Amino acid sequence: MDKGSETLYLKYLEINGFKSFPDRVKLEFGKGLTAVVGPNGSGKSNISDAVRWVLGEQSSKTLRGDKMEDVIFGGTQLRRPMGFAQVTLTIGNEGRDLPIDADEISVSRKLYRSGDSEYRINDNAVRLKDIHELFMDTGLGRDGYSMIGQGKIAEIIGAKSTQRREIFEEAAGISKYRYRKTEAERKLAQTQENLLRLKDIMTELEDRIGPLKVQSEKAKRFLELAEQRKQIEFSLWTAQLAKITVQLRELDDQQTVGRLEHKRVEEQLEQLSRQMEQLFSDMQKAGAQIEQIRAEIGGLEEEIASSDSRAAVLHNDISHNERSAQMLAEEQKSAADSQEAFALYIAQKEAEKSVLLQKQAQAEEKIRAAEEQNGQFQEQILQISRQLAEKKEEESRMALALSEQKVLAVTRQNALTDAKERISLLEEGKDEKEQKRRLMKKELDECREFLQTLEETLESLSNSAKGVQMKLSSRQEKERALQEEKERLELKIKEQSQRAALLEELERNMEGFAHSVKYVLNQSRSGAIRGVHGALSSLLRVDAKYLVAVETAVGGALQNIVVDDETVAKRAIGMLKNSGAGRATFLPLTSVKGKRLNVSGLERFEGFVGIGSELVDFDETYRGVVESVLGRIAVVSDLDEGVRMAKQYGYQFRIVTLDGQLINAGGSMTGGSAGRSTGLLSRKGEIDGLKKQAEDYRKKSDSLDEGLEAIRREISQLEAQFMGIEAERKTASEDQIRYGAEEKRLRTMLEDLQEDQERSDEQRRRLAGQIESLTGQCEEDAGKLAETEAALFDFRSKLAELEQRERQIRQQRELSADALNGLQMEKMAVGQEIALLDQAMEEQRRRRDDQQKQISSVKEQIESLSEQNCRIREEIAVIERENAQKRQQIGQLREQITTQSALRLQVEQQTNALRQSEKDILIQKEKYAGELLRLEDKKAAVQKEYDTIISKMWDEYETTRSQAEAIAQPAQDINQANRALGEVKGKIRALGTVNLEAIEEYEQVAQRYEFMSEQIGDVERSKAKLQQLIRDLTTQMRELFTDSFEKINRHFSQIFVELFGGGKAQLKLTEGEAVLESGIEIYVQPPGKIIKNLAALSGGEQAFVAIAIYFAILKVRPAPFCLLDEIEAALDDVNVNKFAEYLQRLNQQTQFIAITHRRGTMEHADVLYGVTMQEEGVSKILTLEVSEIENKLGMKNI
Repeated sequence: MDKGSETLYLKYLEINGFKSFPDRVKLEFGKGLTAVVGPNGSGKSNISDAVRWVLGEQSSKTLRGDKMEDVIFGGTQLRRPMGFAQVTLTIGNEGRDLPIDADEISVSRKLYRSGDSEYRINDNAVRLKDIHELFMDTGLGRDGYSMIGQGKIAEIIGAKSTQRREIFEEAAGISKYRYRKTEAERKLAQTQENLLRLKDIMTELEDRIGPLKVQSEKAKRFLELAEQRKQIEFSLWTAQLAKITVQLRELDDQQTVGRLEHKRVEEQLEQLSRQMEQLFSDMQKAGAQIEQIRAEIGGLEEEIASSDSRAAVLHNDISHNERSAQMLAEEQKSAADSQEAFALYIAQKEAEKSVLLQKQAQAEEKIRAAEEQNGQFQEQILQISRQLAEKKEEESRMALALSEQKVLAVTRQNALTDAKERISLLEEGKDEKEQKRRLMKKELDECREFLQTLEETLESLSNSAKGVQMKLSSRQEKERALQEEKERLELKIKEQSQRAALLEELERNMEGFAHSVKYVLNQSRSGAIRGVHGALSSLLRVDAKYLVAVETAVGGALQNIVVDDETVAKRAIGMLKNSGAGRATFLPLTSVKGKRLNVSGLERFEGFVGIGSELVDFDETYRGVVESVLGRIAVVSDLDEGVRMAKQYGYQFRIVTLDGQLINAGGSMTGGSAGRSTGLLSRKGEIDGLKKQAEDYRKKSDSLDEGLEAIRREISQLEAQFMGIEAERKTASEDQIRYGAEEKRLRTMLEDLQEDQERSDEQRRRLAGQIESLTGQCEEDAGKLAETEAALFDFRSKLAELEQRERQIRQQRELSADALNGLQMEKMAVGQEIALLDQAMEEQRRRRDDQQKQISSVKEQIESLSEQNCRIREEIAVIERENAQKRQQIGQLREQITTQSALRLQVEQQTNALRQSEKDILIQKEKYAGELLRLEDKKAAVQKEYDTIISKMWDEYETTRSQAEAIAQPAQDINQANRALGEVKGKIRALGTVNLEAIEEYEQVAQRYEFMSEQIGDVERSKAKLQQLIRDLTTQMRELFTDSFEKINRHFSQIFVELFGGGKAQLKLTEGEAVLESGIEIYVQPPGKIIKNLAALSGGEQAFVAIAIYFAILKVRPAPFCLLDEIEAALDDVNVNKFAEYLQRLNQQTQFIAITHRRGTMEHADVLYGVTMQEEGVSKILTLEVSEIENKLGMKNI
């Protein structure tokens, strides 16, 4: 393939941190054959793994690892582990064969040790799916035929016929069609599921639209009556408010007069209060002055006591200082006596040291004399040692010569003995061999008889194996039937579960509830409002047979919201109002207290079913709410019974039939077709039913599992029995082969025995001549040995005398050395005594100096104590003068206390007089206050009536008084207006429970019903299109596969003949199956052989067949490049050359990268890359020019 060819080809491969490549490596590939070579374990196959990995391989096992993290360089003793692995593949795309507008396309994959990964195309982040789709039908990709390793070779030969399809489908170019078909089938399944869900929703809408229409019309009538009631109530309320306004005005005038009198009395009280406050202030000032004087007296007395205490302490200090001075004087005298003792001790130790120095000098003189004598002994020992070394060397030479003579003599004697023994053995073996020949003949006959028995055993085992195989096939058929039944049940379980999930989703989405109800319930779920229990329908559990009756009786009240109390209801109404979410009805548990219908004799009616509240289940907390809605409703079997009951009790209460006909209190009747259920009550029951049915199916499935387990155990037993028979057959076959070989061996041995006897006779004649020659040589060796032994004995005697002399001199030297050691120890002891004396004298001098310093310190302390006593006596005199002055001040202050006490008594008498006047005025104030309170209560009652009317106007109509007066018509006759109001309210009550949201909800449901109808039409049309697409794709795939398969088969037959030098080969589709599902069988017949099974081929032949298939595929659909990982390893040298030559023919269309260690492949390569591992665990790349290594191709590994 020339360099300028505009087609896809591999340009670069960059590896960083992948497996054994920690350093960034970039390989450049030309168009042609590139070989990657290297010794085993160097990491060359990691290049193949890198290409497979970057193209999307997800199996760590395929990449020869336990987990995907193993592809990251794990480190060595010299290198740290890498944190990521990255591989980038660059492909030339000048011809725009791939759907990307670029001359080069780089595909990159990066994996971090944390598990995160990245895929990129031209440095843009993509999904793994995008990489697969990019290379689909190009032959590239992780499962394509461009990546061929030894495993792929084994797979195509050893795989089942159906498992070979993948490679042929990729070659036929139908992978993208199969992918599109799979996607279309997935979308079709999704469309079918969506259609099912839409129809379920449509059914729900159909169930709701009828009842909502009735509720909507009822709500509109209610609004008309409500407007009439509003007009009448406004007229009555505005008249009442006018009357109340006049009453409030009169009460205001009376309150004004009372407040003036009350104010006058309060002013008098304020004046008295000011006078009393002044007197109280004067009295407080006098008291404060008295307390201040007392505090001063107390302070002076405390200071006197403190001074007295201080004087006592100072007297005590004087006594203590005098005692301390006396003790210090005694200590000074004792220290002076110790100084004389220190001087005497030091003089004594100086005399002892002088004696020891003389002894040390004498010891050194003796040591010098002993060392000189020791040197003389050492010189004598050295002279004798040199003589001994020379003598021993001479002795060794003489002993070696003697040993050589002995060895020669023993060798000749042994040879003589051996020759005699061999002759004896040959004589003895003659009879033994004859006996052995007869035994061997007997063994040969027995072996032939056993071979005949084995042939009969093999025939019997073959018959048994066929019987077990028939039983096994029967049980396997039964297993398939049970498995199909289990799959049918699992499909039903899935359908029931999906239906239940849909209904649960409708329940969660509150499908069927008014917008306002949904809003409040959602706010409750989010925690925005507390105290909401839920819609009434969610709190009831109804048997299916009462469902229609209860839904008819309750009607729109099913959407009423149950709350804790009125406060929660008001808060929820406020939220609805503020958000504009609509209106809703609330049932506070604290205020809604229903009454149960208490009419005697109902049980006597034959068609009486029960009171409505008795036919539903609910928590006891909600009894009041349930009784208010269903407690006064009787349920009967049919309309006739209902009419009879209504007449009997004068139409006092509502009656509903099981099929939904209604007789209202007062006699009006509502009936007709009950229509579909709203789903608010029925949905829960259906969900429970579906779950129960699914559980029943699961139990049946579990039962089938037990049956499957039993049949599988039986199959396992039969398989084990079959395997046992096969094992026996194999053993018998092996025995047949073994005993056949034994028969041949015995025949050969008999022939060998005859030849052996002839060789023994020739050996006896040759050994007799050797014995005669060796006997003369042995006699000559004995004389020479005696002479050499005598000379060696004399030499060793002289050597012993010299060794004795050396030992005597060494003993004298050791005695001299011991004496020298004793003198040295004596000198060392004297030195230690001198050192101890020096240390003791130094210690005594230090202690003497320390004591002299102590004497000086004691003298200074005595002088300091004397000075302290003088200062203390002066301080005592000052304290006594100050105390006398303070006692004089205390007397003056006590006289001031007497004067202030008399003044405070006079002020208290004036205050008591003013308090009596205050009491009289307070009585008048209470009288006026009582009158004002009475008027205030009366006004509050009137005001409450006014506020009640205003609140009603706002709470019920959100209208102010001015707005009501503008709307209302003046009431000419109040009594007539009240009667008209009663009639309107009666009509409203006759309507029963009204769902005002039904008007808006009906419109919404009607619009949604129409929208869903359009949606179902769209989905059904989409379903038809997908079905047509699948049919079209199947047709295209069938045509493409058939055409490509025929071409591949034709090329395979031709290539097989070329590679094998003859023979026949063919690919066939298995019969009885559709083209797109059939398996592929391989039939080959090498030259001169008849092969019925591929397993009968040798390993090399199997590999060559697989290679021929891959070559045929590449001829029909050339891949841009092809990576071959040692696929020719099993071939011999001749076939390797054929393989390499055929590669060169194909490389005009396909670029080849071959990982190899075979010489034939290397010789045909255009470029060689060498992979080495100079550093343990780290692969390196070497680029090798073919011209440089032609002389090295004889090496086994490059």
